[in-house]
Amino acid sequence: MERSNLLTFKGKWRSYQRRILDNLEFHLADEKLHIVAAPGAGKTTLGIEVIARINRPSLILCPTNTIKNQWKERICSAFLEEKDYDKVSTNIRKPAFITVTTYQALLAAFCEGAQQKDNEEKDVTEEDIEYNEEQTETEDKTIASSRRFSQSKADEIIKILKYSKISLLCFDEAHHLRNEWWKALNYLIEELSPEQMVSLTATPPYDADINEWQRYEELCGPIDEVISIPELVKNGDLCPHQDIIYFSLLKDSESEFIKKHNRDVAQFIIKLTSDTELLNYLSKMNFLTPDNSEIERIYDCPEFYVSAIALLNAKGYKIPKDFLKLFGTKNTDIPKFSLEQVKAFLNGFLITKVEEFKGLENKIKEYENSARHSGILLGKKIVINENPKIQKQIANSTGKTDAVKDIVETEINNLGENLRMVILADYIKADDNDNTHPGVVPIWRKIKDVTAKIGILCGTLIVIPKETESDLQALIKEQKIQSDSITIGKYKEDEKYIKITPKESAKHNIVSLITELFNRGHLTILIGTQALLGEGWDAPVINSLILSSTVSSYMLSNQMRGRAIRKDKNNPNKISNIWHLATVSLPQETKFIQNALFEDNINLSDFENYEGFYDIYRLQKRFEGFEAPSYYKNHEITSGTDRILTPDFMNKIYCHGQKAFTDLNKLSISIAKDREQTKKWWDEALYSGYNKNVMTVCTGIQSPFLTTKTLIYSGYKHEFVSMALTFGAILYFIVTGGLIYPVVLGLWLLAFIIGMGYIFAKFLKTGSASSVMKQIAIVHLETMWQIGLIKTSLKQIGIKVSDKEQLFLSCSNLPTEENNLLIKSMQEFLDPVNNPRYILVRESKLLKTIKQTDYFSIPTAISTNKKNIQIFQKLWEKHIGDCKIVYTRNTEGRKLLLKARTTAFSANKRDKTQRLSKWQ
Repeated sequence: MERSNLLTFKGKWRSYQRRILDNLEFHLADEKLHIVAAPGAGKTTLGIEVIARINRPSLILCPTNTIKNQWKERICSAFLEEKDYDKVSTNIRKPAFITVTTYQALLAAFCEGAQQKDNEEKDVTEEDIEYNEEQTETEDKTIASSRRFSQSKADEIIKILKYSKISLLCFDEAHHLRNEWWKALNYLIEELSPEQMVSLTATPPYDADINEWQRYEELCGPIDEVISIPELVKNGDLCPHQDIIYFSLLKDSESEFIKKHNRDVAQFIIKLTSDTELLNYLSKMNFLTPDNSEIERIYDCPEFYVSAIALLNAKGYKIPKDFLKLFGTKNTDIPKFSLEQVKAFLNGFLITKVEEFKGLENKIKEYENSARHSGILLGKKIVINENPKIQKQIANSTGKTDAVKDIVETEINNLGENLRMVILADYIKADDNDNTHPGVVPIWRKIKDVTAKIGILCGTLIVIPKETESDLQALIKEQKIQSDSITIGKYKEDEKYIKITPKESAKHNIVSLITELFNRGHLTILIGTQALLGEGWDAPVINSLILSSTVSSYMLSNQMRGRAIRKDKNNPNKISNIWHLATVSLPQETKFIQNALFEDNINLSDFENYEGFYDIYRLQKRFEGFEAPSYYKNHEITSGTDRILTPDFMNKIYCHGQKAFTDLNKLSISIAKDREQTKKWWDEALYSGYNKNVMTVCTGIQSPFLTTKTLIYSGYKHEFVSMALTFGAILYFIVTGGLIYPVVLGLWLLAFIIGMGYIFAKFLKTGSASSVMKQIAIVHLETMWQIGLIKTSLKQIGIKVSDKEQLFLSCSNLPTEENNLLIKSMQEFLDPVNNPRYILVRESKLLKTIKQTDYFSIPTAISTNKKNIQIFQKLWEKHIGDCKIVYTRNTEGRKLLLKARTTAFSANKRDKTQRLSKWQ
């Protein structure tokens, strides 16, 4: 590989950068390099060195102008002599040896309707748009809607690039490749035919569906190297840090809004459950005494029919045995008429309108109107537990601004003038005069009296304290920026602050100017939007970050979090706090609904999907994406909220209400205060264990013991008990019947030993719960290897199962995409049965009346054809034991599927598994 004489790195390589560079030729064997590295790992520098070693004219594509400018600055300062700065261009129409531009600029250049400009910094950029997670994709399309793709325009750009011999493409923050820019990229690659492609990202779209992931991987290639956050902390390239959750309750007015909604829902449920005409109609419907035609309909929509009998049972109607036989259940197994059952019933009654209701058109219309009025029916969706108005009320609760103020006061007390805090919100909300939204300006209003050193930095609003004006002017002069390119005026909100408005020519300078004021301590708190500061923006001095954003996706939240964990060369002992906000509506506020559902007390299981915990659910999704030490016990480094919220968290809320959150906030403040404790926890976790020198982040599946132990392991206990009872009864008959002869007793003892030995041999084959988990993984891996889904040699794959409180299974030497496939398949298998094509039936029995039957879903990836199923079954029988696999798309199979799904309708639900990452 011939190295460029133009680009020469002036610094020193970190160990993991050196590792990747040493293996570069191997990684480029498929002409693609795909690196996943946490924020702060030096991806930009690494990417430039790769370009230098490949030594081809290159086009680098970035998501924002801020990141584009960082690339140019890094190339010039770390790799070039000043005389060669002209070898870097930011104009796609005037390429150089290295050309750096944005994905949006490429799209604009390929489209009609976009005015072409020499300086692409004038194009629309992401930082000019304030958006939240749900709007990102929509707004990309809105930007593109006024620009129609033009093949002639695109070919013109391709011709320019070919003439400049561009043959290497580098995609920075490659996770952005899932949106509207994709069409332009596809055309670029197709027509330019680059010889090599380099993809760099901190956050690959692990949470994408299989089609999106395949499209992403087809472009970027399989992931070649992963540099994790714990590895970077251990190496000293990121600082120790801790995630902290701070709770707030809804304000009275907000809570009243939700109570009113709950009252409306309760009134609707009371109307539904008291409708004698409807109940009598239901009690006489044919499905209760089904013939073959009714059975087919029940198989097609079992949730509705189960909810219908739950309603009838709750109102005292007798449920015929013929119906219960379809599910293999008794009256005692009929679930209560909970919120989930209400939703299932209304889906059949109002949305799909099952055939049996053909004579009730007027009543259906009446209930449709009532459901819409109650906020239960939106469009064609029942939203009892997921009403977007309620979710929005919680996500945007004014209580969050109070929480921000509490945190700011706490951190000022902790760090004083050394505080460097950034607060990220979704919107600016400059016109929100009532401060009813946790946007940038409402937050600023809330905390501006706490400290005088607060700045606002957004794409369309920049505000700093008036006393900082002289420092700004000095910086403008120092950086040789024309003074008339930046206008400084009064800020109408407060005479102590000034508003800064840059002219077009200085827009790319203003972010760096405000950032430098922050770095030097002239500002100690910056408030901005996650659109501008959440990705790519670099300020290593940050030691406290408040995420007042509703973003929950792995990609965006990890990018925002990455702003605070970078190492600060001027503060080698830096330790950061990352604050996450959650507003909660207490479950006690649903008492109206509980009364309507015939419940005297709140049942915690009813609140598995309680919309009042909407923020908590969003945090659970967010926390899947990053690892840090647990608050408890051995401070294991893991992802997920379980490392912060104890397993009895929900019980504490139920039992103690507001006090539970007050106690949790006190714990949060104490952890935030003791930063040295955070460092100690990192050290304990990073350097513990026998293999402390080879520990790494492993992504796997965590399953409660009950999922494997009860469903499989305990089957043998069941057989032991059955055998003991049977032979005990025989012995009793021998003794009481006077048949105490040596031969009789000898035969009884021999039969007993043989029977117990047979069961014990089966038990030893399966072993402990962790052994069961490992063997299930082996069955899945071997099956997927035989059918070609996994290419890695099975001899190279290491399977590890740890059994601390819960089972955690992970595999080593398995590529990311194959590991993701294994995790997904294992989750499908171990989670409650839903609607698979095939189910595995495992039966443990001794007598016809004493048996245990367990059901598992055969994963989608395996169940594509019968041959795959046969391979899976043979491997299961080899590694675990007897089983039967049933196809569920015929009459007999669907009947068995109903029985398998019975537990999903009852209180005896199988706990779900979790995807987690752990340092081990």
